[in-house]
Amino acid sequence: MNQLTLPNSKVTASRTGLRFTGKLTQDEWRQLATSIGEVASSIAFIVGDWLVYGQSLFGTDGHPDRRVDDPSYLLAMDATGLDRSTLQNYAYVSRSIPYSARSERLSWEHHRLLAKLPEPEIGGWIAKCEAEDDAGRRMSTRRLRKSLALGRVATTADMEPDDSDKGADNHIPFVNRLAIWWRRRQEEKFLARATREQRLALKRDLQPVVDIYNQL
Repeated sequence: MNQLTLPNSKVTASRTGLRFTGKLTQDEWRQLATSIGEVASSIAFIVGDWLVYGQSLFGTDGHPDRRVDDPSYLLAMDATGLDRSTLQNYAYVSRSIPYSARSERLSWEHHRLLAKLPEPEIGGWIAKCEAEDDAGRRMSTRRLRKSLALGRVATTADMEPDDSDKGADNHIPFVNRLAIWWRRRQEEKFLARATREQRLALKRDLQPVVDIYNQL
């Protein structure tokens, strides 16, 4: 069985888990968290890059294309055990944000949020996230989502619930925000630039809205 050797020689990792061949100190145990975190956070990009690379180079059906084909997804599903929707998201983010543009200081989920933007804007937002981190103001995915909706870095005040959201439950503020967001996407010519996978990913994100509408 293939194994991954972690920085600590007392520990090895395989697909069935961790094997401890020596007693760890508390510091050694804590240090493993970094290695485990790096593996967990990188798997989405690793799988996505593999799919995009293979498809752009030759495709499993012999026809290179920007869109990952069915045989490629079937191969990935069999190899990883991941479902098709997850793999499509991985490929979509990897294609939208190339390796050279990514930041190790941001999670894959941060990159997923940025992948929907026009390519020229992605680098600017990554720089803004890093600048906030340098200033000691953590850019959580929730704050980044709010920032993208506002079109600028969200402040602490922006993260507070709107007065219209307080008290009685009211759906209007959420509908207004969604309408404003979509108007901005239209102004940016999103539909003219978006790939098929970007459109599909957006449809998946908006499915809860469709579900609510259909229940009325």
